[in-house]
Amino acid sequence: MVPFIFRSPVAWSKEGISPPLPLDGARSAVPTWNPAGDAAFALDVRARIAGAWTPWVPLARWGSRERSSLNGSAQGIAVETDTVTLDAPGEALQLRVREGEPASVRSLAVAIARARAHVPSSQPDEHSVDLVVPEYSQYTAEGERGWCSPTSLSMVMAYYARRFERADWRLDVASVAARVHDARYGGTGNWAFNVAFAGSLGLTAFVAYLDDLEHARRFLRRAMPLVISYSWSEGELDGAPLARSDGHLAVLRGVTSQGDAILNDPAQPRIRTAYPRAQLERLWIEGSGGLCYVVVPHELAADALALAGGNA
Repeated sequence: MVPFIFRSPVAWSKEGISPPLPLDGARSAVPTWNPAGDAAFALDVRARIAGAWTPWVPLARWGSRERSSLNGSAQGIAVETDTVTLDAPGEALQLRVREGEPASVRSLAVAIARARAHVPSSQPDEHSVDLVVPEYSQYTAEGERGWCSPTSLSMVMAYYARRFERADWRLDVASVAARVHDARYGGTGNWAFNVAFAGSLGLTAFVAYLDDLEHARRFLRRAMPLVISYSWSEGELDGAPLARSDGHLAVLRGVTSQGDAILNDPAQPRIRTAYPRAQLERLWIEGSGGLCYVVVPHELAADALALAGGNA
């Protein structure tokens, strides 16, 4: 199964329809996009199943002033916030731009999760890596407890702001949270909206599914931190900041010589923390399928796409 598809530029038809993006039998996929600046548009999606296309269903409305998932559904296809699910194995996905210019969408990506019944821990090596990523708390707003996604995104953007001398990528957490907020979902955790905002600032950003921590380490060795999504129940994660979480995001910034994962966890009192490799890896792979945000400057995009398994 092809785990990841990336297109930039997008060969839009005159009707604003993308080329078919292969699904290779997947029943679930996360489509993402990078807009040009403050462009505003709406996106629809459809899938080809057993040789026939489903009806178009609303996917999302995006813009600097208005952002909302649309949760469209029709026979064979449904959208839930940021994820497209199908009733049967899919052959391809297409997106359609409406209420805007197709050229305002400068890239498209589709991430496809692979089902796994068992998650063996990958083998560590003696080579450690620890990227110096700025440390932010998700509790910057009084009473706020759900800003893990924009906080993690803010940390990665600030990391590149320093490396590439781009002050416009250094934004406070509240500003990023405001620009990724999904009106319908009622929160800031829409995966597609987080990478779309980074893309609107000129970064190349997409969602991908990785195999394990060794796969993630390849990004770290090239000085690319990742935002990873994982979940846990009580007693499953030593040193966790909360007793349980149905979904949490943090920045994977390194790996110790013993193989443990070094994270900037925005829910921790001390942001930089390390979690046992086997625990974190299982909770990441089983919890989200190995989902991560890959956010890089243009100069690193080709390497990031190759590591993710995508094709430009």
